[in-house]
Amino acid sequence: MAGIGYRPEIDGLRAFAVIPVILFHLGLSWIPGGYIGVDVFFVISGFLITSIIKRELDQGTFSFRDFWARRIRRILPAMTFVTAVTLAVSYVFVFRPDQQAIGQQGIAALLSFANIYFWQSIGDYWGTAAEESPFLHAWSLSLEEQFYLFFPLAMWLIFRLRSRWIQGCILTATIGSLVLFLGGLHDYPNATFYLLPTRVWELGTGCLLAVSLNKQSPKNSNFGIFAVAGLGMVVTSYFFIDKLNGGLGLAVVGTALIIAFGQTGLCNVLLSQRSVVHIGKISYSLYLWHWPILVLAPHLGFGWLGPFERIVLVVGTYFFALGTYHFVEKPTRRRRETVPVVLAASMLLVVIASMMATTLRLYDTSNFAEARWVTYDVDPRPGSILPSTLACKTVHVRPGNTSDAYYTGGVGVRGKSEDPEIIVLGDSHGVMWSDAIVSVAREEGISTRCFAMGGVSAFFHIPPTLGKSTRQLSKEELLRYSEARLAYIEKWNPRLVIIADWWGKRAEQSQSHALLAILKAQGTRVLLIEDPPTLLDVHNQNVMQLLAAKGVEPQDGIQHFMPYSLEKDDVGRKLVRELAASYDHVEYLPTYDLYAHDAGALVLDGKQVFYLDEHHLLQAGAQMIKPRLRDKILEILAD
Repeated sequence: MAGIGYRPEIDGLRAFAVIPVILFHLGLSWIPGGYIGVDVFFVISGFLITSIIKRELDQGTFSFRDFWARRIRRILPAMTFVTAVTLAVSYVFVFRPDQQAIGQQGIAALLSFANIYFWQSIGDYWGTAAEESPFLHAWSLSLEEQFYLFFPLAMWLIFRLRSRWIQGCILTATIGSLVLFLGGLHDYPNATFYLLPTRVWELGTGCLLAVSLNKQSPKNSNFGIFAVAGLGMVVTSYFFIDKLNGGLGLAVVGTALIIAFGQTGLCNVLLSQRSVVHIGKISYSLYLWHWPILVLAPHLGFGWLGPFERIVLVVGTYFFALGTYHFVEKPTRRRRETVPVVLAASMLLVVIASMMATTLRLYDTSNFAEARWVTYDVDPRPGSILPSTLACKTVHVRPGNTSDAYYTGGVGVRGKSEDPEIIVLGDSHGVMWSDAIVSVAREEGISTRCFAMGGVSAFFHIPPTLGKSTRQLSKEELLRYSEARLAYIEKWNPRLVIIADWWGKRAEQSQSHALLAILKAQGTRVLLIEDPPTLLDVHNQNVMQLLAAKGVEPQDGIQHFMPYSLEKDDVGRKLVRELAASYDHVEYLPTYDLYAHDAGALVLDGKQVFYLDEHHLLQAGAQMIKPRLRDKILEILAD
C-alpha cells in the first residue's frame, strides 16, 4: 500500500472479510454467506495491485522483477511456513491413505494451481471430499497469484501501446468475465467457482476503481453515506444470501463503494478502529491458518465441535496468525534476500510434498481377507471412487462388451432370450449391487444388461435434455447416455427394471416419476433396492484401512460394528417406500436390516470386511442380498 498511501480503513475492510470466512467455516448456520469474504478480498487485491502498477507506470519506475519480488516476499514466506507445518502434522496424525492426496494438494498450493487442482480432482467446493482437504482454502490464493502473473503484463503492454485504453480494456475484461460467470453458473458451476476467467470481474472491479478514481478518493463528508451503504451491502451478503447467487454481486459492489468513498464518515471511523485494523493486518495469516486448523483438529483429538471447542480453535488460530505475522511476514517483507531463500525453501518443500504425493502409505491389513470391489472395463468407467478409498482392495474388473458399452447396450449376461429380461439402472450403488444381480441372473439363465455409473443418477429427464456435467461425463456425454438408456428401455421392453441409486443423495422426485411413468406405460415391473446403512464419521475413508488404523484384529467368528446414521438414511428409505407405494408396478427390496444391528452397522464378519467406505459395500457385503434378491426377481418374473 506504500504506493498509494496507507488507508487504515482498507485494513479494517480486510477484517470484515476474513472474520466471516472463519465463522462460516466453523459451521455457524447464522452466517450462511460468510464465504463471500473471499470475494471482498478479490476486489481489494484488484484495487491495490492496480494502484501500485499504474502509479509506477506513470512515473516510469515499473519493473516486472521488482513487482514479482514484492509479491513473493508478501505471499510466499507465510504460505511456505504454514504449508510445511500442515504437511508435517498430516504425515504424523492423518489417516495414512489420505496423505497421498494431501501431498498433491500441498504441491498445488505452493505452485499456485490449487484452484485448478480442486476443480479437476474434487470438484464441488461444498462437498464432503473438499471439506476434508487442509489446503482447500488455497484455491483463492492460487487464483490471485495467477492474476498477479498475467495482469502486470497486460497493463504494461496496454500502457506502451495506448495508455488511454487502460480503463476501457479493464472494463471490457470485467464485463466479459461477468458474462462468463453468469453463463457458467448453471452448466459449469465448479469451473465457474474455481477458475480465474470467471473471477476476473471481481478483481477487475477493484482494478477499475484504481484507474478511474483521482489520485485522492472523494473526501467530502457527504460522500461517506455511500461507504456506509456499501458496508451494509457487504454485511447483508454474509447473513442473508447463500451460495453462488446475487450475494457475490452485492458484496462486490459494496466493497467498491467502501474503497471509493470510505476515507471519510462513519464507515471510515468504524473500519479504522485500532482493533479492527489489527485483525486486518494479520488477515492473511488468519486465512492461511484457520482452515488447516479446522480440518486437522479431529485428527488431534477434537471430536464434535461444540461452542467451547470452536472458541479454542478460533483462539488458537488467532495466536498462530499473530506469531506468523510478527515472526514470518514482517521480517521477510522488505528484505531482498528473502526472495532466493524463500524460493529455495518452497522448492525443497515441493520435493518433500512430492514424496508424500507419490507414496501411498497403508496400514497392515494382511490379517484381513481380500477386499473386492467389482466394476466393468468400459469407457467411461463406472464408479468415481477416490484413490485413497480404493486403498488395500482388489478392483476386480469384468470385461466390457465394447469400449463404449454404456452407449451401445450396457454390460451384463445373456440368458435364454436375446433381448434382456432385466435392465439395471443406477449410480455407484448400481455398480455396487450389480455383481449380486448379475450373479443371480447368470445362475437362473436370465438375460440382463446393466447401465450403472458412479456419480450419474439412474433417473434422468424425459425426454433427455442437456443438463449439468458430472465428474464422469460432460453434459454432452450425459445427454448421449440418457438417450441411450431410454432408447434401449423402449426397444427391449424388459420385464423388470432394477433401480439402485444412492437414494438419500441423488434421486429427484420429478425425474423419478417421469421414468416410472414411462415404465408403467409399457408394462415393465420395477424393483427399487434399498441402500445399506451410512456409516458415521467415515466419509471417503477406506473401511478396512480404518479398522487397521484403530487396531482391530480380525478373528473368525467375531463381528465388528460401526455407528451408522439412521437419521440421514431415513431420507432415502422414505423416498424408496413412497415411490413403491405410489405405483402398483413398483416394489422395493429391503436391505437395510441385513446390515443394521443394535450394536451398529456390520462392517466386519470374521476376517471379511463388508464396507468399502461410508456408504459403498464391497463384493462380500453386497452378496448378502442374493437370497432375498433371487426370491424377489423370480417372484416378479413368475407373474
